Amino acid sequence: MATSQVSCNMLEPEQNAGNMALGSQLSLTMSSEDTEKGNNVEEEVEGEAEKQQSQKEAKKRKQMEPRSDPNKINEDKQPILEDTTDEEDDIKCALTAWEFEPEKMRYALARMIIMDGLPFAFSERPGFRKLMSKACPWFNIPSRRTTIRDCVSIYYRQKEKLKKFFKENCERVSLTTNTWTSMQQQSYMCVTAHFLDTDWKLHKRIIGFFLISCRNGEDSGKDIERCLVYWGLEKVFSITVNDASANAGTISYLKMVMNNAKTSIAEGQYFHMRCATHVINLIVSDFLRELDIPVQRVRAAVRFIRNSPSRITRFKRCADLEKVDSKAFLPLDVCTKWNSTYLMLKTAVTYEKVFDRYADDDPYFATELNSEEAPGVPEALDWEYARKISEFLEPFYNLTVRVSAYNRCTSHIFFHEIADVYILLREWCESTDALRKEMAERMIAKYNKYWGDHESFNILIFVAVALDPRYKLSDYTRFATSEMFGEIKGEEVGKKMSETLNDLFKEYGKMYASSEKKELESDVVQGMSLMRSLIAKRMRMNNSVIGTTKSELEKYLTEETEAQTAKFDILQWWKVKSSRFPVLSRLARDVLAVPISAVSSEFAFSAGGRILDELRSSLTPFILQALICTQDWMLGSAPVNDEEDTEQLTEVVEELLEEMVGLNVSETSSSTNNSIPVDDSAS
Repeated sequence: MATSQVSCNMLEPEQNAGNMALGSQLSLTMSSEDTEKGNNVEEEVEGEAEKQQSQKEAKKRKQMEPRSDPNKINEDKQPILEDTTDEEDDIKCALTAWEFEPEKMRYALARMIIMDGLPFAFSERPGFRKLMSKACPWFNIPSRRTTIRDCVSIYYRQKEKLKKFFKENCERVSLTTNTWTSMQQQSYMCVTAHFLDTDWKLHKRIIGFFLISCRNGEDSGKDIERCLVYWGLEKVFSITVNDASANAGTISYLKMVMNNAKTSIAEGQYFHMRCATHVINLIVSDFLRELDIPVQRVRAAVRFIRNSPSRITRFKRCADLEKVDSKAFLPLDVCTKWNSTYLMLKTAVTYEKVFDRYADDDPYFATELNSEEAPGVPEALDWEYARKISEFLEPFYNLTVRVSAYNRCTSHIFFHEIADVYILLREWCESTDALRKEMAERMIAKYNKYWGDHESFNILIFVAVALDPRYKLSDYTRFATSEMFGEIKGEEVGKKMSETLNDLFKEYGKMYASSEKKELESDVVQGMSLMRSLIAKRMRMNNSVIGTTKSELEKYLTEETEAQTAKFDILQWWKVKSSRFPVLSRLARDVLAVPISAVSSEFAFSAGGRILDELRSSLTPFILQALICTQDWMLGSAPVNDEEDTEQLTEVVEELLEEMVGLNVSETSSSTNNSIPVDDSAS
């Protein structure tokens, strides 16, 4: 093996020399061919590198640029879904592929401006623009001028839709109207239409919010007439207004117009409905005027506490010492609004002991309240009066809340509500408590001034009770009227109620019985064989000759009343029974839609006050009308409420302060541990 290795090693130099010669020879022969191929390869490599670099730069530029079509859906990826709510019907919604549409974004912005009562300059505010730059950076935010045009465009579109809705779903309306003076000292009138549609759903729509030159009764009537003509509402069942003297001329003019056009009911005898909340205001205001001193003293004490944060803090410490729940906030009333006075007194009387302790801790309390212009510090008798006043105002406050509802019928419940108040006051008049008895006698005197005589009521209030299937013309109705007005007057009310109901049914029968009969006969002929149809006609003829056929009203009154249940829905009942009582149901639809209160106009005035504030006092009457009407049409029965719950706000602030204190303590302890390390080696 060693020999062979040596021989091989000895031959290697020769072979290497030959190989080197061969290699040099091959390299010379191949150099000309490979040079061209090498050059081509280098060019291809360089071209590929440039191509990749350009692709990277293009991709980087594309990432830096805003997305031109963010909704473009890749075929190999799942599309982005969104929950889209119908712009016209907030109840209907569906899942669809999301797509950015600038026009819809502008429309949504204009809707937000209208529905939330925001200023037109809201779209130009830096906070909103900063938000949109993060939420939707590719949306080009419009200017305020463009926003105004979009809002007016929505107003006209909504108006046309409402006119179409009136034409298809409304036959007769009841109105409420009131006037309002803006901060510019301009007078506006609000006209609201109330009606039940063919599906027995209650609707409230503002049909006019316009500038008026004067408050003359006849001129106001002409303004309302023009408003009705524009909307195509020729048939008006009733109009609810307050007891202002100018409204008498308005009612007379509109009644004359309706009678001349032959569109009124019973020649307008029941056209005028007095606003219940306005009557309640008169009763309570007269009552409070006679007991003004105790109310003034409590109001002054509450105002003193609320004028300074340090006083509020000290007052809460006193409440804690007296073990009184201090979470209830002390509200300060508005002197002209008795309901706010009731809420102030109701809360203040729970702090009677706290006010006494505070007077001992703060000497300025007595000094300021006992000054010349101040009413004085509340004494024990003042607190007793305040407690009794809040007790007497509570039923009237609850009555106001119930009859002021704008999303449910109120005409059929008003009689029961005022009857309960009357019975309660009469019981208090027999109390052994001298103060309670004295105040009850004062209150019932005010009650009888406005509601003691049955002639002061619109008889439709009693007809609405008869059209409630739980009562009808039952013994309950007769006993209730006797309790309220006495036996003699109670019988008169019961007789007048029955006569009015019969007269109205006959009048509605002349208007609708022929059409309902034709529809019924056509249905009978189409649904029966010829023999059965012939026999049905002969039976109807025989019954009409003999006179045994009962009218719809007679059938309705002779049937048993419905049970008293909390879930009873009177509109649903009439909707189901409308096929059995086609004429009577039309009467019930108009009577039940009558509003007892004109509070719906007050909501519009509150919205007008928010929109036409000091910062937007330059809005024209047309723009103000467009904003208020469109907001009402979009929101329907959900008006905007900007009032903060002070109690809830106080609780949230206290919770945040506790969290911040706890956070500061934990941070302090952790920083202390970090700044003073323990050295075990030193010990």
